[in-house]
Order: sequence, then C-alpha cells, then structure tokens
Amino acid sequence: MRFHTIWAFILGLVYLYVQLLAMPVFEAFSVIPNILIPWLVYLVWTRDLKPVLIIGFLIGLLYDTTLPESFGAHALVFTLMALATDLFRRPFEASSVLARMLTLLLANLIFHLGEFLVLGAVYGFDRHLLSLTGIAFVYDLAVSFIVFWTLQFLSRLQLTVRHE
Repeated sequence: MRFHTIWAFILGLVYLYVQLLAMPVFEAFSVIPNILIPWLVYLVWTRDLKPVLIIGFLIGLLYDTTLPESFGAHALVFTLMALATDLFRRPFEASSVLARMLTLLLANLIFHLGEFLVLGAVYGFDRHLLSLTGIAFVYDLAVSFIVFWTLQFLSRLQLTVRHE
C-alpha cells in the first residue's frame, strides 16, 4: 500500500514537471493544456481516496508555487475534484468506459469553474477571461481523454521476459 502511494506521488511529480516544462509547447489560443487533471482522475479510479486526496493536495500546492497570486487555489480545486469524481464514480461499474469519460468531463468542469472563479477574483471578471476559460475547457477535455486513455493503456501493459 505504501509503495503504491509513494509511486503515485512520484508519478505526480513527473506529471507536474512535464506540465511546467513541456506543456507550454502545446499552447494554443493562449491556453496551455493541463495534464494534471487526467492524472488525478486516473488516481481516483485506481487508488484509495485518502492517499489520492493527500497527493492531489500536495501536487496542487507545488503547482501553486508557480502562481503566487492565487496560492492554495489549485490545491483546493484538486482536492474538490478528487472528492467529486470519487463520489460520482461510485455507482458505476469499475470497468465502465462511459463512467470514466463522464468523470473526465466532471473533473474538467470543476477545474475550469474553480480556475474561472479564482482568476476572476484576482484579475477581474471579463469577457476575455470567460472566452479563455471556455477554450481551455474544450482543449483540456480533448487532452484529458488522450492522456487518461494513454495512462489506462500503459497501466495494463505487461512485460514478459523469456529465456530460451
């Protein structure tokens, strides 16, 4: 259990570094896609809730160090995202593809609503922020599907070594 929790945190650190260092290359319409959303949804589907909440909160705090004006906002949003997606996914079967897609949609909706409220409180609500949030929601949703299903695929791969 501890190994899986430590491994999930290390994977979160890797995703955080990729988010900060590599994802700005994929910027479109002044929006950088966020790969931490599908990573957190993947953790919710594959791990117990308590470690996921702690890991999501810590990774959110580390991500917040890049935006000191709204420090703590991502940690709060990641925690709320993990709680909401866990509550949403419980009635569904563990192998339900539709449930996984809906949880990705819900997580992106929660993230972008929280981001809209935080950025609006810090910089002011205007049409530009609303249009950027809409574009970011659509872009992140598309990237989330790709990243989440790649994680699903990679987690099911098995390596077999045979000596003949």
